[in-house]
Amino acid sequence: MGLKICSPELGLSPESNSGGEVYDREVINRLCQAGVKVFSLLPKNRPYLKHKNLTVAYAPIKPMFPPHVFSAFVLPYLIKTYKAEKFDILRVHNPYFVGPAASVFKKLYPQVPVIATYHHLEEGINHLIDKIVIRNFDHLIAVSHFTKNEIITRLNYPEEKISVIYDGVGKEFQPGPKPQKLIDHWDLAGNFVILFVGGLKQRKNPAFLLTVLDKIGNKNTVLIYAGTGPLEKSLKLQVQNLGLTDRVKFTGFVPESDKVLLYRLADILVLPSSKEGFGMTLTEAGACGIPVIGNNNSSIREIIQDGQTGFLAKPGDVNDWVEKILQLIKSPDLRQKMGKIALKYVINKFTWRKNIKTQLKIFNQL
Repeated sequence: MGLKICSPELGLSPESNSGGEVYDREVINRLCQAGVKVFSLLPKNRPYLKHKNLTVAYAPIKPMFPPHVFSAFVLPYLIKTYKAEKFDILRVHNPYFVGPAASVFKKLYPQVPVIATYHHLEEGINHLIDKIVIRNFDHLIAVSHFTKNEIITRLNYPEEKISVIYDGVGKEFQPGPKPQKLIDHWDLAGNFVILFVGGLKQRKNPAFLLTVLDKIGNKNTVLIYAGTGPLEKSLKLQVQNLGLTDRVKFTGFVPESDKVLLYRLADILVLPSSKEGFGMTLTEAGACGIPVIGNNNSSIREIIQDGQTGFLAKPGDVNDWVEKILQLIKSPDLRQKMGKIALKYVINKFTWRKNIKTQLKIFNQL
C-alpha cells in the first residue's frame, strides 16, 4: 500500500505567488505525482491543482481571519480523516495556523508521526505558538540552514531532528528572449530594467530600492515592482515625491504564468529583504539566466554566490547597492557571464526532484 499523507492547507492556488503557498502547491503536486496519496483541508472554495492522488475537503467558511482560527476546523477534520483513511504522516506546513490542531491530534494518536515545515520564524503571537507546539513535532523540515539555525537557537529544538531541504525551481523558468509586448507596454526600449518580485511589505524592504534608484541617477534605468501589498500606496507616493514617475513601474498582481516573462524582461533581479527563509525569486531569476543582487543576510547568502551568480550587498548601504548595480549596468559581458553561471548553478542545486526525494526518505523513515 502506498504512502498516505494528511496536509491541511490555507491555500494551494495555481495562481498564488506567495512564497509559502507556492512551495506547498509545488510539493503537494509532486508528492501526488510520485504516487503518494494526499488528503487536504482547504478554506471554502479555495482553488487547487487537481490530481487523482489528491483528495480535498473544504472548511465551511472561506475567510480565515485571523488565520489562526483555521486550527478549529483542522482538528475535527484530522480525526475524521484518520479514522477513515489511517494516513501514515501528518504534514504541517504552517505551524502557526495548523500546529495547535496537530498538537492535540498528536496527543490523541501518538503513533502518527508529525512533520512540520518551517520557512522562517516570526515574532509575537506566532513565536509563542511555536514555543508551545514545536515539541509535538517528530521532525522538522527547514528550507535553509539559516532557518534551521533559527529554530535551534530560538526554540531549542534538537538539531538532529531538523533536515534542510531547499526549494526547487519549476521547469517553466528558463532563459528566453525579452518579451517585446512588455517592452512596448511600458515603453522600455533602450532601458536597463531592475526587477523586484514579491509582496510589497516591510520585511521585503521595497522602499529602499527607490533611494538606490534615485542615487543611480541614470534616466535609462527603470525599476519594476512586480507584486502587491500593504506598502503599495506609500511607495507610489514616494515615487511621486522623488520625481521618479517615469522610471518606476508597478505591475499589480502577477499571474504565476506571467512571472517568467517578467524575469526575461529584466536585466537584473534585486531582493533587499531584511530576512528571507529561502528567497524563491532569486532561484527563479537564476533559472532564467538573470544575475541577482540581494542583501548579505539570512538565507540569501546561501543562494547567491557572491561575484559569480550576482552580488551580495551590504544591508541598508545605499552606496554599496548603487556601486554593484552600476557594475552590471556598465558591463553587459559581466551580466551575461553571471547569468550563465546562475543558470547552471540553480538548475543543478535547487530542484524539486531532490526536494521530493529527500522528503519521501524522511517520511518513510518515520
